[in-house]
Amino acid sequence: MTVPAGDFVLVTGNPNKAREAENILGFPVATEAVDLPEIQSLDLLAVLEAKGDEAWRRLRRPLVVEETGLFLPALGGFPGPLVKWMLAAIGPEGIARTVLALDDARAEARCAVLYRDAEGSRVAVGSDHGTLVLPGRGAGGFGWDPVFMPHGATETVAELGENWKNRHGHRGQAWRRLGAVEGG
Repeated sequence: MTVPAGDFVLVTGNPNKAREAENILGFPVATEAVDLPEIQSLDLLAVLEAKGDEAWRRLRRPLVVEETGLFLPALGGFPGPLVKWMLAAIGPEGIARTVLALDDARAEARCAVLYRDAEGSRVAVGSDHGTLVLPGRGAGGFGWDPVFMPHGATETVAELGENWKNRHGHRGQAWRRLGAVEGG
């Protein structure tokens, strides 16, 4: 199943996710801010599928929903898809301080996207492994980008910039695997 360009709505109220999707896809993306209930689970795909089911129930049109998570081995995989609550509570540097205090700065950024239409659904996942660093560096990106340094890099995602993130990062990988990107 190839995701038809422009024939879907991205269900998100996050303008950063919408902007990145447009940059990755190379075309304008219609968005719909629907307040979807989010199940509280560390299972990224379970959260994504629940969001997709509810979005489809409400909109009944071709759509994409996305879920991202930051998985930290020092915390047994927590916060995973619950990361937005941790970011709101202690910020990206607080998350980095937590894992550095536990002497395990490893992290995996993961994104899952789900396309759904009347024919069914398709899910794709992208991930990026790295470490969390302090202090946060760089002005690009959002969320944990200032403290996340991908494996093999000497700069954070916020320093590497949007082009790097869209080409190599977890969200770009997921969109390409979904088949929504030309040549993806």
